[in-house]
Amino acid sequence: MDRARRAAAALLSVSLVLPSAAAAYAGSTGDGAAGGSTQEGSVVAAQAAVRPTVAPSPEPVLRSVGAGLTVDPAVVSTEIEGELSNAWLGDSVGLTIRDVATGEHVLDRNSDSALTPASTTKLLAAAAIVSTLPMDQPFRTRVVTGPEPDQIVLTAGGDMMLAGGRGDPDLVEGHAGLGDLAEQTAASLGAEGLGTADHPVRLRLDTSYGEGPNAPAGWTDFWLSEGYAGPITMLGMQQHRAIPYDPSPRDPAQAAAIRFRAELTDRGVVVGGGPATEVPRLVAPPDATVLAEVESAPARDVLAEAMASSDNGMVEQLARQAAIADGAQADPAAVRDWVLQQVADYGIDTTGVKLADVSGLSDGSSIPVRVLADLLILGADGSHPELQEVLGALPIAGYSGTLWDRFALDSQAPAVGVARAKTGSLPGVTSLAGLVVTRDDRLLAYAAIADGVGRDGTSGLEARSVLDSVVAELASCGC
Repeated sequence: MDRARRAAAALLSVSLVLPSAAAAYAGSTGDGAAGGSTQEGSVVAAQAAVRPTVAPSPEPVLRSVGAGLTVDPAVVSTEIEGELSNAWLGDSVGLTIRDVATGEHVLDRNSDSALTPASTTKLLAAAAIVSTLPMDQPFRTRVVTGPEPDQIVLTAGGDMMLAGGRGDPDLVEGHAGLGDLAEQTAASLGAEGLGTADHPVRLRLDTSYGEGPNAPAGWTDFWLSEGYAGPITMLGMQQHRAIPYDPSPRDPAQAAAIRFRAELTDRGVVVGGGPATEVPRLVAPPDATVLAEVESAPARDVLAEAMASSDNGMVEQLARQAAIADGAQADPAAVRDWVLQQVADYGIDTTGVKLADVSGLSDGSSIPVRVLADLLILGADGSHPELQEVLGALPIAGYSGTLWDRFALDSQAPAVGVARAKTGSLPGVTSLAGLVVTRDDRLLAYAAIADGVGRDGTSGLEARSVLDSVVAELASCGC
């Protein structure tokens, strides 16, 4: 996905608030990245070739949902039996289908089995994030005075999608810009007679906000170096977000600081240090004067972008911010444990859940499909309004996010525009969890994981298509 398409994709992250199950459809990429050791490079390359890409911004397509007619579990089982027995899924498959209005288990196959979830793990992370972070508040990047009179400090505040120049308030990605921040800073310095040839300033970088390891222990250097995930950072530019084969800088905050110095220079501010000289780090004084400040889009829109694009680093970063706000530590293991506790606090039985990270990229995670469906039900039935922020971020079948180029077969057309889901893909794994409207206007929640799929690209594509067909059968079901 090139940079222009990714900028267009940022428009997908406008949040769709779903007030109840009856309105859950009145209103999204890459998944957990494939990867492993260097020896697995051929597998990774094959998987990367079939990874979903983020769609351009679609027009609204989802329709309102009425109460609809209840479904007959026996008919549903008959309709999808062929798909569930398809050899492309392998021999390790979990599926649950639930009636949103009643909570009834329409169909369960290995729904309590702990399976590898891939990026559907992000549903748990998102559910934890919305329980703590104020969704209407932005993340702020500031420039403040330093401990010495000629110092100014660029201070991280959680925005990793800053534009390099001017921001665009109509976008989520690049909503705020380092150019805007530099312009404000230049004005403040000019008023004080600083930033001139006689009184140059020295720029410093404060990354103490949310500071911690740049990756969970399970992320290999290969994943970072190949762009399947970017470092966890509280300051970065939208152009440096990781995509496969186009990795982030090793230190996105430092890269942003160097760009900020260039933006200051362009505005006539005399700043010490050469164009590529590393900006020294320090912690700004607690009583520092704010010289400039820019704000990201609201947190709900940032979360929606993270979910629509299945950005591993961004989901980990948002979860870290939420965990810290709730009193937890910043290290990935503490954030992982915090997410699991937040999910349990919704009243969900987390038996069988094991999280190696909160994005689904690391080896060692397992989640029963029952847990994914439980979260979807709690959001769609209106009992936990905060979870509606999560549902509003799910891609729409055939239109947006990781689902924009799926459901392409004629037999899968019934699901286009009437299903949405969080996808997941790793070598040997495909998963899908979301909501779908039946032909009789009944809203169903579903979660499916197949983690015994062949590890080549063809097997991944075919297994993914089988799951699409399952959802299409539900959409077309007059049952």
